[in-house]
Amino acid sequence: MKNPICVLSRGTIILKESAIKVNNSLKYFFSFPIVGIFYTNFLFGQNFLNGDFEINTAPVGSDQIFCTNSYFNSIVPNVYSFGTSTQGLDLITTGNLDGTAYSGNWYLGIEGGGIEQFSLKLNSQLDSGIMYRISFYDRGRSVHSPTQIEIGVSIVNNNFGTQIYAAPQAEYGVWNLRCFTFIAPFNAEFITIRGVGSTNTWLKLDNFKIDVDTLTPCIITSELIMPNVFTPNGDGINDIFSPVKFQNISNAYLKIFNRWGQVIYETENIQDGWDGEEYSQGVYFWQLSYTGTENNEKIEHGFVHLLR
Repeated sequence: MKNPICVLSRGTIILKESAIKVNNSLKYFFSFPIVGIFYTNFLFGQNFLNGDFEINTAPVGSDQIFCTNSYFNSIVPNVYSFGTSTQGLDLITTGNLDGTAYSGNWYLGIEGGGIEQFSLKLNSQLDSGIMYRISFYDRGRSVHSPTQIEIGVSIVNNNFGTQIYAAPQAEYGVWNLRCFTFIAPFNAEFITIRGVGSTNTWLKLDNFKIDVDTLTPCIITSELIMPNVFTPNGDGINDIFSPVKFQNISNAYLKIFNRWGQVIYETENIQDGWDGEEYSQGVYFWQLSYTGTENNEKIEHGFVHLLR
């Protein structure tokens, strides 16, 4: 053989033009790519089968509160509730509990005290000794202290298994990205989650993802996007001046100024925003101070058009 017939180059299998002798005759092989084979999935292709809880048979537009283990497991495939609480996990789709899902239409609510636990099924086992990265979003609710969660790996869907991570306490009213890496201690089939601390705490969870760590550290940055126009006319569409995107930010404080530089509105409840109800159409100035992911104080500002 003159040259290798098969070469793996950054995830694409390529057959090179080569020649071999068979019964003293030359036989040729020609190059062509095989589409759809990627390096990470070729070696370690684990992912969650329902990490965002969007696959379910719950009634459209109806929150499922206090689900028993058996009921939850019957409506959410590949996510397994196995806690000891008689009230159980919450599968939520409306904005009635201080906001909607981070992405899609559904998110999960979990109580603390270790009485509510669930597992997420992987499409294939983890490879023992390989480093993985998991990310997810959490959010606290103002009427409850936020639950802190612990994450583990398990070979069965109804046992917490071995702990690999303990999350920090969530912020009120803000979806925050969490990201961590771990080395798989064994060939686990499930990632497990449990709420810890007091039983009167509660937390929202959404959008769990897993991939093979590429030695790139988990970088969590603050994200802030403010609109430049809103229309407070009572039609339920764009009635409030509030952030379009507001992630990994704490200690935020919003001020609204009129054209003469006078403060006409200020709040710590950034997500509630400003309704502009008492003010005429025009251009207003806003200033937002906050603490970013590196505990650094930042101030952003801009203009917003109030249209009626």
